[in-house]
Amino acid sequence: MDGSINSGWKSLARGTVLAAVVTSVLLVSNAPLQRGALSISDFGMALFAFYFALPAVALIGLPLFLILRALGWARWWSTALAGALGGALVTIVLQLPDTPNLRHFPWMCGVGAAAALAFWWAVRRKQP
Repeated sequence: MDGSINSGWKSLARGTVLAAVVTSVLLVSNAPLQRGALSISDFGMALFAFYFALPAVALIGLPLFLILRALGWARWWSTALAGALGGALVTIVLQLPDTPNLRHFPWMCGVGAAAALAFWWAVRRKQP
């Protein structure tokens, strides 16, 4: 196992929540960027998105990270790649039973990679 990664449940829970927060903020950030302004409803939408992002991170992202950690591959870059894979899986699941639209994959893979990096940052062991 990689010695730079905390193995306690508290750090895994902290990472899961942080990844869900990053996911919800990124998913909601597209509308204010297109409008050019932030509105109060964007905060409510981010909170709403958090309730969907948390189970997705817990059911897809956390097991992917635990597999990486068990194999000794839990590095920042491998975690980001696993997050991109998780983003692709979420894109496929959300579009079932239809054929997934390929234009959604780059955005969702980027969101997954950013959330995975936030997760990795939260669970890494602080070096003195």
